[in-house]
Amino acid sequence: MVESKIEILLRISDKNLERALKRFKSGEYDSAVFHASLAVENAANALIIKLGGSEAKNHRAISGLAAVLRRVKPELLKEKKTMQLIEKGTLIQSEVVHTRYPLKVGGKWLTPMEYYTREKAKEIIDNADFVLKEIKRAMTEL
Repeated sequence: MVESKIEILLRISDKNLERALKRFKSGEYDSAVFHASLAVENAANALIIKLGGSEAKNHRAISGLAAVLRRVKPELLKEKKTMQLIEKGTLIQSEVVHTRYPLKVGGKWLTPMEYYTREKAKEIIDNADFVLKEIKRAMTEL
């Protein structure tokens, strides 16, 4: 059986969420967040393609998804779950960069390993899990 690009993206997304949880459990919070952000990015790209759009190539897949939804299915943006998907996904979207480079917080430079706490990583992973579930739900309803 040949898998479609959508199926492959969702499989990658699931694997990255699994990796995020594994890294979280081992205390690698920056790495956990990195994988959670990739999970969201791949799932969003899968839905973009399903809606007839072109996948985002710039780590801004949630923004791309919102744009495609406005153009193709604006009624979905009025649904509470879809609005939450976009809001939570948008918050996660920038984490792919923050997990890889030094961050300046309160005038002090921090490594990603110092920046991400257990609580922050847990919140991001929980939000990523929500986003993935909502994207999969939306795909079954299209």
